[in-house]
Amino acid sequence: MTAPSGRPTAGAWPIVLLVARREVLTRLRSRVFIGGTVVMVALLAIAIVGYSLVGGRTAAALRVGFTGGSQALEQDFSTSATALGQPVRVTDVSDEAAGRAQVSAGTLDVLVTGPATSPTVVVEQSASGVVQAALEHAVLSARFTAVGIPPGVLETVVSGLQAPVDALQPKKPGMTQDRVVGLGVAILLFITLGLYGSQVAQGVVEEKATRIMEIMLATVRPSRMLAGKVVGIGLVAMLQLGIVAAATLAAVDTTHVLTTPALGATAVLGYLLWFLLGFLLFATGYATLASLVSRPEEVQGAVTPVAVFQIGSYLLAYLALANPSSPIVAIASVLPPFAPILMPVRTTGGDVPAWQVGLALALTVAAIAGLIWLAGRVYANSAMRIGARVRFMDAFRG
Repeated sequence: MTAPSGRPTAGAWPIVLLVARREVLTRLRSRVFIGGTVVMVALLAIAIVGYSLVGGRTAAALRVGFTGGSQALEQDFSTSATALGQPVRVTDVSDEAAGRAQVSAGTLDVLVTGPATSPTVVVEQSASGVVQAALEHAVLSARFTAVGIPPGVLETVVSGLQAPVDALQPKKPGMTQDRVVGLGVAILLFITLGLYGSQVAQGVVEEKATRIMEIMLATVRPSRMLAGKVVGIGLVAMLQLGIVAAATLAAVDTTHVLTTPALGATAVLGYLLWFLLGFLLFATGYATLASLVSRPEEVQGAVTPVAVFQIGSYLLAYLALANPSSPIVAIASVLPPFAPILMPVRTTGGDVPAWQVGLALALTVAAIAGLIWLAGRVYANSAMRIGARVRFMDAFRG
């Protein structure tokens, strides 16, 4: 049985899923999907392993040699340096000349020579503040001992010299890791939303240019065909990001270099949810504007209004990382054009009120519903118009 239009009266979802299946099978076999997935996972592994080697390693022990009377300072110096966070490896040197030769050769970082109460420090270029502070403490102890004052008196005198700091906005533990994760989330969302949104736009125009659309529209309603295309490409995008997310969790669990909750399983699922909403939002916008043109070379110009919002969201993400309390960031992160990229970046810090997240979700879902209706109307009225670019209002009015 057929409808008056000549199209089958089959249910909407079987047709949508049929079109989606076609998109999934076509794009899963493409080099873009396979190569892109391999590259993203490789870059992710390199970034995490590199951070574990550079950012996660402990400070190297400083090689310090003592000669002559300064050897009496070794124990106090080692204790003070370690307390200041600088591990040291202390050795005895036979004489000053041999010590200077070792500093020149690079086998010693610091040479301390001369009497314990007034030593001389020999280095290649400059002595760090930690070395100077630890040595000053040891020399003071030696001078107290020389004049007959018990060593314990020094600890009583110098204790409490460092004034306590009362920070009005104390730095949150793990803030650096949160910002690294936030930057990675912003870059990944920006790239994948742009990549798969462009694929939707290019697919719409290619089918118009090759007249494949005319064949398909003989049996499929335009709105269902568009829905199938968006669903199919969206499934491919979710699969790719799912692979990247799994690789991220595995790499973090193996290296233990990042301990922030921003890379926990719940947080990663939240990022995937925001990508899904962002894809539906931007993909329908890309499809709406792409359906107005008939040549592939016109696509970039046609979808520029949507791309501008996407680029703006990405730039605002840097402002969110630099100044999370900015009113501009707080307002923009709940608005649909910016929320899919900006809100997950803000949540990496863990300080976003729940009502703001809920409001952003509600507004984004509402915007998606409105864009789906608009995209279906414009797509249906412009799908068969080949040649000159269709004006948006003409396509809207039909």
